[in-house]
Order: sequence, then structure tokens, then C-alpha cells
Amino acid sequence: MDYHEKPLGKNVRFLLPSLKLKRPSGDGETVEQSVHLFLIEHFGGYTATSANLFGFWKEEDGEHTYGEHREFVVALPNDEGLPELKDFLGRTARMLGENCLYVEVAGVAVL
Repeated sequence: MDYHEKPLGKNVRFLLPSLKLKRPSGDGETVEQSVHLFLIEHFGGYTATSANLFGFWKEEDGEHTYGEHREFVVALPNDEGLPELKDFLGRTARMLGENCLYVEVAGVAVL
């Protein structure tokens, strides 16, 4: 066998509004920098997609909304770290003025 595998855990995928990532996060960094530092410190790495990723959705009041996003993916080793990630994403959503964020945990989508 010429290769070996190291399981990384379940994938967590989330979207952040790309046009808002350059905003200050309140501690001298941009939101983008704070996301980078959190993911590196807590998960040891991540991947991000900065292609033309966009979506449409219906708000609770019936209005349709459009948004452009950056996709981030991290792996949860031993299913650990999800509560901390969700807490961080909640704080990040508030910083960005978002009511909710799109998050997928092992293929299951939540807002």
C-alpha cells in the first residue's frame, strides 16, 4: 500500500456574506481575520471557497433576498468543537448584522 489515511471527522460547512468580511470585528481585526484565527486555533485548518457563490431565499415576511457568500469547511475531530463553532458563528452573525447563517453538519443543513 502506497498511501495512508487519517480520518479528520465530520465536515462542517458554513457560508458567510463575502461583502461583509472586510468589516472590523471590534478588536482591530477584520471579520475575515477573526474567522481565520478561530478556525486555525480550534480546528488546525480549514478550506475556503472564494468563487462566485450566491443564493436566493425567502424571508419570514415573504420578501426574497439575494446574497453573495464565501464558503468555509472544517472537520470535527471526534465530533468535538461543534458547540464552540456554533457559538462563534452566532457572535460573527451579530457582528455582520445577520439574523442567521447557513451551516451544514455532515450534510444536514441548519440556519
